[in-house]
Amino acid sequence: MNAEEDRSAEVHLTVSEKLDHLLELRAQLSEDGVPSYKKLAAEIAAQSGESFSGAYLWQLHRGERANPTLRHLRALAEYFCVPVSYFTDDEVARRMIDEDLLSRRELDQSMAEAGVSLHYLRGDLAALSPEGKRMAADMIRQLRELEQKAGRPGDPGQRPD
Repeated sequence: MNAEEDRSAEVHLTVSEKLDHLLELRAQLSEDGVPSYKKLAAEIAAQSGESFSGAYLWQLHRGERANPTLRHLRALAEYFCVPVSYFTDDEVARRMIDEDLLSRRELDQSMAEAGVSLHYLRGDLAALSPEGKRMAADMIRQLRELEQKAGRPGDPGQRPD
């Protein structure tokens, strides 16, 4: 184990930090950048059958409640399409967070290279899984290559009329 891995193993990720990452990537935020805890909790409760309140979700996200029950962790994991071990094993969480960040960077780079505004479609693209983001990045690269081969205005060497 190298020094960086050793250091990251020492720092425990809280439920709040793990939930924050999931909310940032997968939850629809309001105009002020905050998720609707009440709406999310209702969706989680409906999907899982577990009682879940907006206040409880807010407390988990803010770190005011730090020890959720396994039932609640299962409900959160199912809703956000992650394994329960995301919440119980820091190594699993770090690996998934790193994968999400890498795929987001790849997608942002592909969009920038294609001249697509990084804000355009951000909400829809951010909701994609890491695999989905990679597929979107690949499709953008392929479209750009096709346009360049055809000599279309998308080619940086060509000027549109």
